[in-house]
Amino acid sequence: MDNALAQKRDVETKASWTQATLFLTLMVFTAGQSFLLVVLPPLGRRLGFTDLQIGGILSLSALLLMVSAPGWGYLSERVGRRPVLLASLTGGILAAIGFGTIVHFRISGGLSVFLALILIALVRAIQAAVTSGILPAAQAFMADITGPAQRANGMGTLGAGIGVGAIAGAGLAWQLGGENPVMAFSLVAGLASFAFLSVLWVAKEPPRTASARISDGHLPIGRIWPFLVITLVSISAYSVLQQVTALRLQDSFGFSVEESISRGGAALMAAALAMIVVQASAVRVFRWEATRLLGVGAVIAVTAMLICTVATAYFTIVATFILLGIGLGLMLTGNLAALSLETGPGAQGKAAGVNVVAQGLGQAIGPITGAGLHRVSPQLPFVAATMLLVIACLVATRAWRSAATNSR
Repeated sequence: MDNALAQKRDVETKASWTQATLFLTLMVFTAGQSFLLVVLPPLGRRLGFTDLQIGGILSLSALLLMVSAPGWGYLSERVGRRPVLLASLTGGILAAIGFGTIVHFRISGGLSVFLALILIALVRAIQAAVTSGILPAAQAFMADITGPAQRANGMGTLGAGIGVGAIAGAGLAWQLGGENPVMAFSLVAGLASFAFLSVLWVAKEPPRTASARISDGHLPIGRIWPFLVITLVSISAYSVLQQVTALRLQDSFGFSVEESISRGGAALMAAALAMIVVQASAVRVFRWEATRLLGVGAVIAVTAMLICTVATAYFTIVATFILLGIGLGLMLTGNLAALSLETGPGAQGKAAGVNVVAQGLGQAIGPITGAGLHRVSPQLPFVAATMLLVIACLVATRAWRSAATNSR
């Protein structure tokens, strides 16, 4: 009895360390992406590139990241989660070193503008294609080491890692990106190296059943499509807000350009922090099943957006963004867990890869939609974001009712 209890505790301890490693891996990956997105446009001007050239590099790399993720997800079913994570982290390390080297020689005059542009584009393309394996492999790894009752907690841990990484990357860009970009890229490489060593030493390949090791396991699109739709519309809605919040503060509230950027960033940061707190702790406190997290979160998110759409004071904007962060934290965590549970063994990596495509489409649709609608009315993008979240709410309610019916 004592031996069995000791073995159980040992397994739980190893699983906890592995979850911490996956949290670190996603945090480092997201920090690197966030840092690059923030720092590359102004750094590109310093290097002699045009805004259009930098925009083209970022757009192409986003497309590469999106289309290559399913391939990595499929590969993780064949060779395992750990090899994919190690390969992708290696790509992240080498890319950060490459960026730092190119920037150093361009600033010192050792590279022409044209050659530096070609090299930056090449490194970014390789980075996007290789590191896109991190998210699907990490999600599949988490599914392998958590049971159905712990799945929402595990996915919440990954979501919190992404949120912390986004904030850390922006902070790194703020502190070092302008004054010493080479050192900043060196720090990114160092963080990626630490994550690589953590995966190498801590994250052992999880045991899977024979059915789960079948590399051509069926992807149950008929069961998981609602959760892919929720990913698409919720990320689209949030991307709309990222694009137009500062513009609305400037055009509707009379803030200056500097004030609108600062206050808009503060509101979005409040939403991100609320999301992180919910994903890291509240999900564990509530101990709700995945579909309940999804349904309750969707209702909260829609309520927040309805209020935000008609808000006439900056304080109300901030308050509703915090409420939105709480709703999205519950909804996105429940959605990932429900997606994983409905997928079943044998296709976790594939489902995670397809979900990354839905995220990428949402991130592409949101800014374009927000910018276009803002030209008509500052409130219209918020109306559109509300309607997108209403769609998520309806689909989530359907999934919640279906789960409740099946459990009877």
